Amino acid sequence: MKHDELKEGLADLAQRVEQDHEVQMARSDLYKAAKYSIKLHDMLKKVSEQEGLEGWVAAKITKASDYLSSVYHYMEYELMSESKKVCADCGKPTYETLDEAEKQKGVDGKVCWKGYKRMGTKMKGGKRVDNCVPIKKK
Repeated sequence: MKHDELKEGLADLAQRVEQDHEVQMARSDLYKAAKYSIKLHDMLKKVSEQEGLEGWVAAKITKASDYLSSVYHYMEYELMSESKKVCADCGKPTYETLDEAEKQKGVDGKVCWKGYKRMGTKMKGGKRVDNCVPIKKK
């Protein structure tokens, strides 16, 4: 039984190691693409329009450009949509971007005790305070 557990643990660990390097691999590939793009750009300065390029060469350059453009615009949109999730008036994060604990913060900026949830506010001692009520277990 221990041998099987060991094998399973190694597979999980190997998968985690592979996942951890995806960003670095992408950055490395982009660096290489940029380096070759610059070199190819310089080479093409010496090629006249009359000489032209073979069809497959032009097609590969177009495809590479299209792929990089697609990823760029996707990433730009994702990053922009995250930064837009702030209040236009005050610049503070919107409700959707807050974690669950922050969503429960009340008028005084504090969170209800564990096992309680905020259900509006109430008056206590002439002051408005959070109304923290026990969470009903189902």
